[in-house]
Amino acid sequence: MATPILVPHLGSADQKLKVSLWLSRVGEQVLAGDRVVELLIPGITFDVESPCSGTIISCDCQPGAEVCEGSVLGWIDEMKPDPSAELE
Repeated sequence: MATPILVPHLGSADQKLKVSLWLSRVGEQVLAGDRVVELLIPGITFDVESPCSGTIISCDCQPGAEVCEGSVLGWIDEMKPDPSAELE
């Protein structure tokens, strides 16, 4: 199941947000909470965390792209839980 990486609510609706750089690449495994992309707000940077564990399958917004709160930055193929792990 693909899960979107979204621009979170930052309280900056009146300011322009730009994608600075991707900290993870397509095909890379990430864990929930890992920093995956950096956004720029005039004067500060903000890291967006992975919403789930899995594999980055697309980086839709390239560095320099303007985005707004709620925009889809990319997608993660969510890692399915290992049922055998529950038996331990």
